[in-house]
Amino acid sequence: MGNVLPRGNLENLQTENRYVSPEQHRVCTADCLRSVVCVSVICVLSHVAENFVAVVMSVPTTSNREKEEEEAGGEYGNEDEGPFARPVKNGKTFANPPSFKNWGGIPGFFQIPKLLFKETNLENVPTDQRILDVEIPVHNITASDFQSNSDLFATWLGHATVLVSLEGVKFITDPVWAERASFTSFAGPKRYRPPPMELEDLPELDFAVVSHDHYDHLDAEAVKKITDMNPGIYWFVPMGMKSWMEGQGIGIDGSSSVTELSWGEHGTFEKNGKEFQIWCLPAQHWGQRGPFDRNRRLWSGWAVIGENRRFYYSGDTGNCDSEFKKFGKKLGPFDLAAIPIGAYEPRWFMKSQHINPEEAIGVHEMIRSKNSIGIHWGTYHMGSYEYYLEPRDKLKELMDAREDLKDTNFVTIEMGRIWEAPDKK
Repeated sequence: MGNVLPRGNLENLQTENRYVSPEQHRVCTADCLRSVVCVSVICVLSHVAENFVAVVMSVPTTSNREKEEEEAGGEYGNEDEGPFARPVKNGKTFANPPSFKNWGGIPGFFQIPKLLFKETNLENVPTDQRILDVEIPVHNITASDFQSNSDLFATWLGHATVLVSLEGVKFITDPVWAERASFTSFAGPKRYRPPPMELEDLPELDFAVVSHDHYDHLDAEAVKKITDMNPGIYWFVPMGMKSWMEGQGIGIDGSSSVTELSWGEHGTFEKNGKEFQIWCLPAQHWGQRGPFDRNRRLWSGWAVIGENRRFYYSGDTGNCDSEFKKFGKKLGPFDLAAIPIGAYEPRWFMKSQHINPEEAIGVHEMIRSKNSIGIHWGTYHMGSYEYYLEPRDKLKELMDAREDLKDTNFVTIEMGRIWEAPDKK
């Protein structure tokens, strides 16, 4: 199950918990800079493209608040009660609705210098794999290892990829195996922990959900390979993504199916006489894969509702708290949730699009999750500045202090370890 050093040996590898040699820091900084440069290039081209369209077509690059409210149905979804929020649709692009009070917009190109020169990067991922084997163990597994007597079990495959078995159906969230979460092989977020399972070792999958089109959540090669290995697989994706899937040869020959949904809509999947609801849910984020397609494809979270078990995956999101409360009231309580806890510093740059551990606990509480797993950390150099182990450590520290949540669990699990749901009471 992987080569893992005993935790006690860590003292022989580094004398201080956060000490990193100058050479390690140089490599880590170089990776981070490549990631930032990669994003900057996209931002520049996107900025040029948007302004070109605005001039030629006389269309504003961003709608004013009044227009957004009108197109979104006023303050639709603003309260804890009522229907789920709807995304704003501006021609060919999507936007977060005005009811998302914590949305501050997409970080712009002109914020990059402040990020690079006025902030301190504390990520400090060691280059010594022996240290990483201790701090973030990876336990190699195959399909035969992914089994349990429980009717709900799961394993974390790194970043936002979670393999789940719920009442006899197996599905995966945002399958990503790439060495770099990028459009190129030489720049962009680089993987520093390997996946615990090769693509070829996945069990037979019934369906998959994709939250949005960013490269750390949508891996074209993985999507195509999973489809080839699982004839008849169903893909559930947000609005605007079906055409991308078809461009990869998925869902066009009848061997696979792509269901495109907007927030508040759900599809169904049937197996062995059981019906499962797959809900597309609001998330506060954005989308982009190239310089000219910003927000052409929607972003979302997902819920899978069985007869006796319920699972929630948030995707990437900022803190749209009124929506989380609705999820809990309308679809909860959830037996398991996969909630991101990493890539959140500095807050002025990340707050709109990524929750931090404290906010993640708020999500856990608002959706009424009985058990949650912290994801979106410990896998890629994401260009965020928190210490690489802080998401895990901070989550534990904060949960230990929450006496009011002692009847629930919000933990991190090691990659490849099987998490099993407790028996329902």
